[in-house]
Amino acid sequence: MSKKYFNKMHLSRMVLMIPLVFISFNVFCQLDDNRNEVTVVAAYEPTISDAFKINFSPVIKDTVFEKPQLSYSIQSVKIPTSFQIEPIKAAKIVGEPITKLYKNLVKVGLGTYTTPYFEFFSNSVRSKSYAYGIHAKHLSSSGKITGYGNSGFADNEININGKYYLKKAALDGEVFFNHNIVHYYGYKPADFPGFSEDTKQYYALFGFNSSYSSNYTDSTKLNHQFTLGFYNLSDNYSRHENNIKLGVNLDKELHLFDFTDKQLIGIKTQLDYNNNGGSLIPTVNSTLLKLNPYITTEFNAFNFLVGFDATIASASGGTTELYLSPDLEASMIVVPKVLNVYAGISGGVHQNTFKSISDENPFIKTNVPLALTDEKFRIFGGINTSLTKSIDFNAGISDATIDNEPFYVNDTNNITHNKFTLVYDKVNLFELSAGLLYKYDEKFNIAITANFYKYTTTRELKAWQKPSFEATLSLHYNISNKIICNADVFMISRLSPKTIEAGQIKVKDATKAFDVNLGVEYRYSKILSAFIKLNNLGAVRYQDWYNYPNQRFSLMGGFTYAF
Repeated sequence: MSKKYFNKMHLSRMVLMIPLVFISFNVFCQLDDNRNEVTVVAAYEPTISDAFKINFSPVIKDTVFEKPQLSYSIQSVKIPTSFQIEPIKAAKIVGEPITKLYKNLVKVGLGTYTTPYFEFFSNSVRSKSYAYGIHAKHLSSSGKITGYGNSGFADNEININGKYYLKKAALDGEVFFNHNIVHYYGYKPADFPGFSEDTKQYYALFGFNSSYSSNYTDSTKLNHQFTLGFYNLSDNYSRHENNIKLGVNLDKELHLFDFTDKQLIGIKTQLDYNNNGGSLIPTVNSTLLKLNPYITTEFNAFNFLVGFDATIASASGGTTELYLSPDLEASMIVVPKVLNVYAGISGGVHQNTFKSISDENPFIKTNVPLALTDEKFRIFGGINTSLTKSIDFNAGISDATIDNEPFYVNDTNNITHNKFTLVYDKVNLFELSAGLLYKYDEKFNIAITANFYKYTTTRELKAWQKPSFEATLSLHYNISNKIICNADVFMISRLSPKTIEAGQIKVKDATKAFDVNLGVEYRYSKILSAFIKLNNLGAVRYQDWYNYPNQRFSLMGGFTYAF
């Protein structure tokens, strides 16, 4: 048996059985020895222990238990504490050392056709309160173009500019003086024996521009800008022109409508006064007062501009007229930072001044007639897109109706026809433009632009000498910041020039120009470099204006020095 302990009953039985076992053993032994048989019979008398009853009965107590009522309160006590702030030293950003700036730069060169060149720049260095600069330039040539009159020219410029930063505004201005000399060389002396007219013409210009502009960081402030400009222009034939421009621009961010978060409301105003006179023309005063109110807003991916342009024009001895044109534009971000499209309608009036005309074509006659050009409306649209991180592309299209568009035609009142005058006509102008910029990195980039123009005239046979196509290809390559290469390719096609022979209008062949220029700069150090420029590599004799050919291949070399 595996149990270690037995109950009391089993123990009593075992006690009773022990003598029986011994008795049986003795008997068995006797049987073996004496061969006797013994039978023992005993009666079993079972017994039961006394039982005791539970002498009480269960009773259910019907009582109600009352919950004790507890109450407590918290007595708050203010314990004074103190916190000592330990100052932390400001972190210092360890960056690259500040690059040394040089205040002055000089460029000096000399080229074929006896062409000296000089240019000087002087600017202030780092300052939080002001900036200023001085620029001076001289470029001239005394070379000759075979078969034509004296083609010498000289360009001289001086410009002093500055800017002062106030707490919430900025004041800037410039003073300038230009003196440009040209010659009316657009004739062949062999065709006019004995002709001795002085063909020299110069333009002397001086003036200033200034502005006061707010620079609030709070967009709800009323932003304002005040501008004032003046210039005086005179020429070799005692013509003079004085011009004063006064402008006020205001804009403020408001919340007028609920369908967009904010709106920007503004107005641009300008008073343009022009005085013209001279020994060959009577004095004429003209005034333009321009008002351009507008409102801009954003709605999701859309941007809107709504406004109009109102111009009041008056001239001495003439009438006062009001010109109105729309100013509407909408743009949409199709793909953020990738594709943007825009479209709109615009227009406006501007004064053709003696300065704007002579800047474009210096070979005009001194008593050229001036008139207002009214762009009644222009419908336009286009796209701006970043094809990749390295390629940007834009394209535009427009169609405009213009009153009094100026065209350059040869003046037939002088024998050589070597000066230009203006004729005006109402035209429809259709334009296509495109531009592509590929920028591989800071060292290499390519830029391509192209423009196509189609004029539809009303009275004139052609849009005389206006460009019909222009294209430019520019390349820039920086080799280890040591050798800088630049290349430019120009192509322009101008419409037919107009001349009068024997009282009849003659339409000449359209002029085309193709030019390739190359420049190389070698940087010996940060302050000293040498350069060489090669112009008109193809040595093509082309004309910017009728009977005014350009110089063929030319070369210029020089150096630059910073200090």
